[in-house]
Amino acid sequence: MLNNISYTFGGIADSMQLCGQKIDKSILGKSRKMSKQFINALLEGNNNPPADKIIFDSSDHVRFQNGRDVSDHNFGCNRRLTIEKNINGGEGYTVTMYNLDGVHPLWGNNIQMSPKQMRIINVNDNIVELRGFGVDSLNASFADYGVLLLIENGLVSRAQLNMLDRNISIVYLK
Repeated sequence: MLNNISYTFGGIADSMQLCGQKIDKSILGKSRKMSKQFINALLEGNNNPPADKIIFDSSDHVRFQNGRDVSDHNFGCNRRLTIEKNINGGEGYTVTMYNLDGVHPLWGNNIQMSPKQMRIINVNDNIVELRGFGVDSLNASFADYGVLLLIENGLVSRAQLNMLDRNISIVYLK
């Protein structure tokens, strides 16, 4: 239990149907090779990763509030989580969430969660925990956000976004 938010990964059934985007097989090997070094940096708890990024696409998520499932599965809700070397330079990572289902009518882009500066605060076997630090250009703190990554066979298989100030967790599944 971390700030009243539990590691929810184990509570979600592993029998989800894989629903992803079409990938050009000619770049798949290269992408995996480039990402392997980045994945290793995450698993080692390295807050000074190589200049690279990983992309995790999800077609289902479950929302938890105060540790209770409040949404059930949201099949067909396509999201993309990107984790890259800190775009501002310095230590850590930049984490951004995109809505792959379309452009938002008010702000005209598909950003679901604006870029958040994070660093690794814990690695437990194959679960990597990142927590926000610093502030954005409007002086809003990133500390209320965290991400857990479940890494299996060298790839992110699940991701959990934690909004610590609201005691909300959203588990993203493939």
